[in-house]
Amino acid sequence: MAGKFLKLITLGGGLALFIWLLNEADLGNVGRNLAAVGWLGVSAIVVTFSVGFFSDVASWLLMFRTFRASPLWAWRLLLVQMVGEALNVVTPFGSLGGEPFKAMLLKRHYDVSLREATASLLLIQTVNSLAMVPFIITGALLIADRGILPPLMSKIVLFAALWIGTFMVLVYAALHMRALVLLQQRLGQSRFAARLGRGLSIMRDIEEHLFTFVRHTPGRFATSFLFAFFNWLFGAFEMFLIFHFLGHPISLSEAWMVEATVVLVRAATFFIPAHLGVQDGAIALMGQALAGSPEIGLSVALLRRGRELAWTAVGLAIGGWFSVKDTSAGTPEREIP
Repeated sequence: MAGKFLKLITLGGGLALFIWLLNEADLGNVGRNLAAVGWLGVSAIVVTFSVGFFSDVASWLLMFRTFRASPLWAWRLLLVQMVGEALNVVTPFGSLGGEPFKAMLLKRHYDVSLREATASLLLIQTVNSLAMVPFIITGALLIADRGILPPLMSKIVLFAALWIGTFMVLVYAALHMRALVLLQQRLGQSRFAARLGRGLSIMRDIEEHLFTFVRHTPGRFATSFLFAFFNWLFGAFEMFLIFHFLGHPISLSEAWMVEATVVLVRAATFFIPAHLGVQDGAIALMGQALAGSPEIGLSVALLRRGRELAWTAVGLAIGGWFSVKDTSAGTPEREIP
């Protein structure tokens, strides 16, 4: 009940901020700003986002043990990722709605076991979050240094970034200490061990996958971390291009500040479907702070949301193709590393 109340409060606050910005802006100017972007601008923005998205897929590709990284598997994971991320946007479960479907698609169409698929999904979430830490902390420090937000808001942004950073460091330490195995052993000695038998077995397998990747393949871990960090960087570069094509260019460091704020807000409101209201409000607020114009802030928010919706539509179309795709053709050929 408390969770639903928090979701409603957060969603209501984000929508209220966005509605306030709509009232402050001249919608006629917003429309002219969006029209001025043109097909060249839209294409450049989509291509930039695509490169970051592919970088995220490359990071995920490195986390599987039963097949070798190859263009074929990169393509398969790209299709699955697009479907899962589209479902993350449209389902009422926030940013986690599409994850089970990714595991299901890998199992049904590419014969990847549910345990390996689940372990890889947990691991990519962990690596993405670890790579997010230096990105948002750098952005928060830039915001504090530039003073573009009120002092209290700047402190909140910096505190939130440091809190998330500390949490992810603890998660990384837990992986090295094999905390899941210790938990499994404690639960295995409890009176609920018989009931939890299968769950404990799955937990042990997943922990082994995570531990092996982080501790025994540091090269792959570092490479996947780098790809994940590139994904966040390309988000900032996309923001840089959006401002440029709207006719109000900003520096790359300023684009980093905007994107870091958006990433931080999205991380804090992962339970809100499509981050409705809160993402748009954060983008519009930062855009207005940098450009001094509510019309520009709102235009940036609408352009980012439009790109997201178009990408989601493509992902849902791929999901429709998967639903009619023949799965009886046999197990896809694998290359064991």
